[in-house]
Amino acid sequence: MSRIFAYARVSTIEQHTKNQLGEIRAAGFEVEPRRIVAETVSGSVAAWERPGFARLIDRLEEGDILVVTKLDRFGRNAIDVRKTVDQLDEVGIKVHCLALGDVDLTSPAGA
Repeated sequence: MSRIFAYARVSTIEQHTKNQLGEIRAAGFEVEPRRIVAETVSGSVAAWERPGFARLIDRLEEGDILVVTKLDRFGRNAIDVRKTVDQLDEVGIKVHCLALGDVDLTSPAGA
Protein backbone atom coordinates (compact mmCIF):
# COMPACT_ATOMS: atom_id res chain seq x y z
CA MET A 1 0.00 0.00 0.00
CA SER A 2 1.24 3.47 -0.89
CA ARG A 3 2.26 5.84 1.85
CA ILE A 4 1.29 9.48 1.40
CA PHE A 5 3.67 12.30 2.26
CA ALA A 6 3.09 16.05 2.12
CA TYR A 7 5.64 18.76 1.51
CA ALA A 8 4.82 22.36 2.42
CA ARG A 9 7.16 25.31 2.14
CA VAL A 10 7.03 29.00 2.97
CA SER A 11 9.69 31.60 2.28
CA THR A 12 9.66 33.66 5.49
CA ILE A 13 9.04 33.09 9.18
CA GLU A 14 6.03 35.43 8.99
CA GLN A 15 4.29 32.89 6.75
CA HIS A 16 2.73 29.59 7.81
CA THR A 17 2.28 26.21 6.12
CA LYS A 18 -1.08 25.44 7.74
CA ASN A 19 -3.02 26.68 4.68
CA GLN A 20 -1.08 24.36 2.38
CA LEU A 21 -1.62 21.41 4.70
CA GLY A 22 -5.32 22.28 4.93
CA GLU A 23 -5.59 22.27 1.13
CA ILE A 24 -3.97 18.84 1.00
CA ARG A 25 -6.41 17.45 3.57
CA ALA A 26 -9.38 19.12 1.84
CA ALA A 27 -8.35 17.40 -1.40
CA GLY A 28 -8.84 14.08 0.37
CA PHE A 29 -5.27 13.15 1.18
CA GLU A 30 -5.00 11.59 4.63
CA VAL A 31 -1.42 12.33 5.66
CA GLU A 32 -0.11 11.11 8.97
CA PRO A 33 1.61 13.90 10.91
CA ARG A 34 4.93 12.03 10.84
CA ARG A 35 4.78 12.08 7.04
CA ILE A 36 4.42 15.84 6.75
CA VAL A 37 7.48 17.95 6.08
CA ALA A 38 7.03 21.69 6.41
CA GLU A 39 9.89 24.14 6.20
CA THR A 40 10.75 27.79 5.91
CA VAL A 41 13.29 28.33 3.15
CA SER A 42 13.54 30.67 0.20
CA GLY A 43 12.11 29.49 -3.08
CA SER A 44 15.40 30.45 -4.70
CA VAL A 45 17.03 27.41 -3.06
CA ALA A 46 16.90 24.27 -5.21
CA ALA A 47 14.65 21.53 -3.84
CA TRP A 48 17.47 19.05 -3.20
CA GLU A 49 19.43 21.70 -1.25
CA ARG A 50 16.61 22.33 1.24
CA PRO A 51 17.19 20.57 4.59
CA GLY A 52 13.58 19.48 5.10
CA PHE A 53 13.17 18.29 1.53
CA ALA A 54 16.43 16.33 1.76
CA ARG A 55 15.17 14.58 4.93
CA LEU A 56 11.90 13.83 3.18
CA ILE A 57 13.65 12.29 0.18
CA ASP A 58 15.59 9.97 2.50
CA ARG A 59 12.28 8.63 3.85
CA LEU A 60 10.48 8.05 0.54
CA GLU A 61 10.30 4.57 -0.94
CA GLU A 62 9.10 3.14 -4.23
CA GLY A 63 5.31 3.39 -4.46
CA ASP A 64 5.01 6.37 -2.11
CA ILE A 65 3.04 9.48 -3.07
CA LEU A 66 4.33 13.00 -2.48
CA VAL A 67 1.71 15.78 -2.47
CA VAL A 68 2.34 19.50 -2.90
CA THR A 69 -0.16 22.32 -3.32
CA LYS A 70 1.65 24.22 -6.08
CA LEU A 71 4.74 23.73 -8.19
CA ASP A 72 6.41 26.82 -6.74
CA ARG A 73 6.48 25.03 -3.36
CA PHE A 74 8.37 22.22 -5.02
CA GLY A 75 11.14 23.84 -6.99
CA ARG A 76 12.83 27.15 -7.65
CA ASN A 77 12.06 27.18 -11.40
CA ALA A 78 10.71 24.98 -14.17
CA ILE A 79 14.03 23.22 -14.69
CA ASP A 80 14.40 22.46 -10.97
CA VAL A 81 10.81 21.16 -10.78
CA ARG A 82 11.27 18.94 -13.86
CA LYS A 83 14.58 17.57 -12.56
CA THR A 84 13.07 16.82 -9.14
CA VAL A 85 9.99 15.13 -10.60
CA ASP A 86 12.14 13.07 -12.98
CA GLN A 87 14.44 11.94 -10.17
CA LEU A 88 11.50 10.92 -8.00
CA ASP A 89 9.87 9.11 -10.91
CA GLU A 90 13.08 7.14 -11.51
CA VAL A 91 12.77 5.60 -8.04
CA GLY A 92 9.01 5.01 -8.25
CA ILE A 93 7.69 7.99 -6.28
CA LYS A 94 4.45 9.55 -7.56
CA VAL A 95 4.15 13.33 -7.32
CA HIS A 96 0.74 15.03 -7.06
CA CYS A 97 0.24 18.78 -7.46
CA LEU A 98 -3.14 20.09 -6.29
CA ALA A 99 -2.97 23.34 -8.28
CA LEU A 100 -2.81 21.32 -11.47
CA GLY A 101 -6.03 19.47 -10.72
CA ASP A 102 -4.28 16.85 -8.60
CA VAL A 103 -2.32 15.62 -11.60
CA ASP A 104 0.27 12.93 -10.95
CA LEU A 105 3.31 14.66 -12.44
CA THR A 106 5.05 11.33 -12.92
CA SER A 107 2.25 9.95 -15.12
CA PRO A 108 2.02 10.45 -18.91
CA ALA A 109 -0.69 13.07 -18.30
CA GLY A 110 1.66 15.05 -16.06
CA ALA A 111 4.73 14.87 -18.28
